[in-house]
Amino acid sequence: MLFSLLLLAGTLAMAQTVLISGTVTGSEDGQPLPGVNITVKGTTIGAITGIDGKYTLSAPANSQTLVFSFIGFVTQEVPVAGKTIIDVVLVQDLYNVDEVVVVGYGTQRKSEVTGSISTVKGDALVSLAAPSFDSQLAGRSAGVQITQQTGILGEAPRLRIRGIGSISSGNYPLVVLDGVPILTGDLGGYASTNALGDINPADIESMEILKDGSATAIYGSRAAAGVILITTKRGAAGTSKLNVNYNNYFGYASPVRLFDLLHADDFVMISNEKRSQAGQSAIAFNDGTAFPGQTFDTDWQMAVLRKRAFQMDHNLSLSGSTAGSSYYFSLGYSDQKGVTRPNEMQRYTARANVDQKVTKWLSLGTSVGLTQSEYYGLNTVRMHCRGIFSQL
Repeated sequence: MLFSLLLLAGTLAMAQTVLISGTVTGSEDGQPLPGVNITVKGTTIGAITGIDGKYTLSAPANSQTLVFSFIGFVTQEVPVAGKTIIDVVLVQDLYNVDEVVVVGYGTQRKSEVTGSISTVKGDALVSLAAPSFDSQLAGRSAGVQITQQTGILGEAPRLRIRGIGSISSGNYPLVVLDGVPILTGDLGGYASTNALGDINPADIESMEILKDGSATAIYGSRAAAGVILITTKRGAAGTSKLNVNYNNYFGYASPVRLFDLLHADDFVMISNEKRSQAGQSAIAFNDGTAFPGQTFDTDWQMAVLRKRAFQMDHNLSLSGSTAGSSYYFSLGYSDQKGVTRPNEMQRYTARANVDQKVTKWLSLGTSVGLTQSEYYGLNTVRMHCRGIFSQL
C-alpha cells in the first residue's frame, strides 16, 4: 500500500514538469553558441547551453515562454506551445557589441582602450555664447583647465590637460582637426595666434580629449601635453532629403558697478576748498581765460567702456546625401564686441565636407574650411587673419 502511494506521488510530480531540450546557434555562421542563458519567463528556473550549444531544461508543465539571452545578441522570447524540442537562432546585436572610440589614425573598441579619453559633443557647445569653441570647452571635461588670460576677444586661452608638463617647452595640447594638426598654443600675446578661434563652433560634431601617454602615443612627442581630436559635421549617408539648419543668437554685455565720480565743476570746487582750508590760495582749473566758452566734463569711465556691447552670431548649414555621396556646407558670421571700446572681433567662416563612394572598397572625401577673422584689442593695431584648412 505504501509503495503504491509513493509511485502515485512520483507520477503526479512528473506530470507537473516537462523536459524541454534543443540547440542554440548564431545567425551569422550557424555555429553553436555555448553559455547561452535560458530561463522560464517569470521564474528563476533556467539552464545554460553546453559547448555544443545544446541544453536541457526541466520546466513546469504550464510554462508558456522561454527567454534566451546572450551577451552581444538580441534577447529572444520563444513560446513553448506544448513543444519539447525548441531550437533557436540568435541574432547578433550590432548596436551594443562595443562602443567605438576614435584613436589616432583609426578606431578601436572602447573595451580595448586603456588610456584616459573624454568626449564632448558639439551640441553641448553650440548653445553657449562665446567667441571661440576653446572658451566654450571650459568646465566640460575633467582634468582640462581653460583660463582666459586678458579678456581680449579671440585671444588664445591658457589650455592645460592635467596641469603643466614642461618648464621650458610648450604646455599646449596638440589639436587635430579632421585628421590635420593645426598650429596653436603659446606663440605670443596676439589674438591672431589662436588658430582655434578660426573654427566655427557650429561646425563641430564632437571632440575627443586624449589625456595620458597610452592614448597619445601614436602622435609622438607633439602629444606630450595631450591631444584634442576635433571632428566636424558631415552629411548623413542614406538621407536623400536636403536638411537646412539656421541658428543665431543676439546679446549684449554692459559694465556693472561703476564708480560714482564727481563732475568737473564739483571737482574744481572741492579742490579749491581743500586749498582754502590749508591756507593756500584757491586755483580755478578752468577760469574761462585759457579756453574761452569751453567747459570740460569728461566721464573717463564711459570714454573707455561701452554702455551696451552688442554681440551676434549667425550660422547656416545645408546637409544631405544622394546616391553614393554625402555633403555638408555651412556659412557662419560672428560679431563680438567687448565692454572696452577697442575690443572687438569679427569672423566669417565657410566649410564644405563632401564624401563620395566610388566603389564598394573605395571612398573619396574632402574637407575644406575658409576663415577670415578681424581682431582689434587693447593697445594693438587692427589685425586681419585668414585661414584655410583642407584635407583630401
